[in-house]
Amino acid sequence: MATTHVKARNLETFVKGQLEGAQKRFEGLEQEASKVLNTLKERGQDSAKEVEKLLGQLNTETLLENPKVKLLGRRATQVRTELRKRLDGFQARAVEAVGVASQAQVKEINRELSRLSKKLDQLLPAAVKKVTGRMGSRPSAS
Repeated sequence: MATTHVKARNLETFVKGQLEGAQKRFEGLEQEASKVLNTLKERGQDSAKEVEKLLGQLNTETLLENPKVKLLGRRATQVRTELRKRLDGFQARAVEAVGVASQAQVKEINRELSRLSKKLDQLLPAAVKKVTGRMGSRPSAS
C-alpha cells in the first residue's frame, strides 16, 4: 500500500508540474498576443490616418470616370432596383394580409371612377343636366 501511496504522490507532483508549466506557457502566449494586438492597433490607426489623408486628396471627377467605379455604380443601381422591387412586393403582401387596398388598387379604383363619371356625363341628356343645374342654383326657401 505504501508503494501505491508513493505512486499517487508522484503522479500528483507530476501533474502539478505539468499544469504549472502549461500555465507559464499560457501566460507567455498571452503576453505575446497582447503585444501583437497592440502593434495591430497602432498599425490600424496609422492606416486609418493615411486613408483619411488620401481621401482628402481625391479628385471626385477623376474617381467618377474610373471604369471600376462606374461598374460599382451600375451594380449599386441594380441592387437598389432589385431591393425596391422586393420591398414593394413585401409591402403588397403585407397590405393584402391586413385586408387594406394598396396604393395601386386605390389608383385603379380612382381611374375607374373617373372613367365611369365621364361615361355617365355623356349618357345624361342635356335636359337633365339643365334641370339639375337649375335645382342646384335655386335660392333656398329658408
